[in-house]
Amino acid sequence: MENILNNKLFKNLINVFIGVLIIFLAFIMFNLSESKEQNTISVTGFAEISAKPDVAQITLTVISENIDLGIASNQNSERINAIVSFLEENGVESKDIKTSLYNISPRYEYVSDYSKRYLASYEVEQSLTVKIRNLDIVGDIIAGATERGSNDISSLQFIIDDDEALKEEVRGQAIANAKEKAEILGKDLGVSLTEIVNFYETSSSPIYSDYNYTLGGAGIMESAKAISSSIQAGENNITSNVTIVYKIK
Repeated sequence: MENILNNKLFKNLINVFIGVLIIFLAFIMFNLSESKEQNTISVTGFAEISAKPDVAQITLTVISENIDLGIASNQNSERINAIVSFLEENGVESKDIKTSLYNISPRYEYVSDYSKRYLASYEVEQSLTVKIRNLDIVGDIIAGATERGSNDISSLQFIIDDDEALKEEVRGQAIANAKEKAEILGKDLGVSLTEIVNFYETSSSPIYSDYNYTLGGAGIMESAKAISSSIQAGENNITSNVTIVYKIK
């Protein structure tokens, strides 16, 4: 009899505990639901700054070919060294000259019926990525590098070397634009802005790039000089788009 009473008491305590737990969980879920359903409004702001680039970045490539790998490598090294010397003579610092590619690959050709192939030559390819801080000599650098053996010139970009200050400035303008919109919107809706609950930003700093030219055949020097003389740095636009989410009442 005593065991039966003890079992009933234990079961009753378990039922009470489960009931209290259910009420507690329901209370938490209700509060979470309430917090998620807070009233908010979102406003966007935009700003743009135009600035002249101060650095040109370009890739100068030398491709040498010979059935003798040693000859091809030596020719390539001689031309690269001549280009590097030319760059340094024209004020380009060694820290702004970087080897970005070095590749050796065999080139095969096939007999007339394509049944067999044979080694025709080796290609040695080396690329230098160069920063030119004097924009007035970009055309001269292209022409001079071509004269010294660069037969592929590509990826000319005009950039702002240190644009962090400009990014901060344009972000501040975009935030001010968003806040101004929020004040007007709050007045129009008859609500009060209490606090910022979220913030998003997307920014861009486009790079002008409009030069990719492989040189070959007769008139190489004349072609390089004619093309390089038409290069203009222009301006870069740095933009910022922000979204501010306000809690309202």
